[in-house]
Amino acid sequence: MAYDHRTFILNIYDAVADPSRWQSVLDGFSERVNAKGCIVFEWDGHGPDRALIAPHFSSYYDPSALSKYIERCFEYEAEDQDIFEAHSLQTDGVDLIDDRVIATDSVALKRRRNVEILQKFGILHRAAGLLNKDNRARSRFSVQFDAGRGPPTDKERATMSVLLPHIAKALDLGRPADQLAVQHQSLLAAMDRLTVGVCIMDHAGRVVLRNDEFRRQLEEYSTFRMSPDGRLMLSRSEDQARLDSLRTNALRHGRYGARPRKEAISTDADSYLCLEVVPLDHSDEMGTNRFGGAILYSTDTSLPVHCNTAPMRQVFGLTDAELSLIEAIAEGLTNAQIAERRNRSVATINAQVKSILSKTNCSTRTQIVRLMMSFGANYLRTD
Repeated sequence: MAYDHRTFILNIYDAVADPSRWQSVLDGFSERVNAKGCIVFEWDGHGPDRALIAPHFSSYYDPSALSKYIERCFEYEAEDQDIFEAHSLQTDGVDLIDDRVIATDSVALKRRRNVEILQKFGILHRAAGLLNKDNRARSRFSVQFDAGRGPPTDKERATMSVLLPHIAKALDLGRPADQLAVQHQSLLAAMDRLTVGVCIMDHAGRVVLRNDEFRRQLEEYSTFRMSPDGRLMLSRSEDQARLDSLRTNALRHGRYGARPRKEAISTDADSYLCLEVVPLDHSDEMGTNRFGGAILYSTDTSLPVHCNTAPMRQVFGLTDAELSLIEAIAEGLTNAQIAERRNRSVATINAQVKSILSKTNCSTRTQIVRLMMSFGANYLRTD
């Protein structure tokens, strides 16, 4: 892989801690695939009341013009989004779908109302798809091309296939910083406001910053410890090897594509912790020089997770009993506690959890909780 990709991938992960970097990241992506620009769309709400929003987009687009386009062409854009989604779901990978699925030929494409308007802005062809195939409302990526050219070439697609899995992971793990950014607070300045543990490590794995929740976890659990020289050490050798691998090489991230939750480091059954790592190469708050460290997110899945579980019923085909069980897991209850509350045997609850694992393509309860968090978790403390 070219060094240019390696450097750019580090830039992608810097946006996890600083959402203001997303525009430059999307500009860089557009440049590398010879596109006019690109947009990250999301659905706000469900059913007939849903609204399409664009939390991140490249500098090619004027914010007010983009909002007017979404408003004027909502019906057509919503139809296109649904078509792109249907084709994107055919695989688990991160792949963008050409607009040839929208219209049979270029003549028919140009006649669509939304494409007529796009052409006034010098855009004709698009490619789009899901970067998160767990929660389809989020991270809907769209790239737009100049009206004077055709759909993306094989070379451009190859570049997309390298970069998009990293964008998928960065968007997913950037949710806590996004919530802080709404209140004009940066991740590093307001880490103690988060319900998830955050630990900042330098290039050698030494801890330079940690929030209150991470300190609590460090005291309560044996999953990790501090070495005499200040490095974070995981208790299991296989977990430590995985942490070191992700901390030192950005190219080892993004391997699960549109299922970024599966990249969490597994821990023993008694720890209830879900660990996730992203590089932090540059940060204004860490100084102007290259930092070259990493962020470790640690979620205590034994604590209640405040998220919207209802959409999971439709996405994964859950029964009423399974959805109720999902909600109990979100409360932080163990299988034994759920069995006691429902006056059922532990074996029955285990069987129901096994069914949920199968339907959601998860391998552990921790992955289930991580999956739930992609459906709108609140990462901010309420006190």
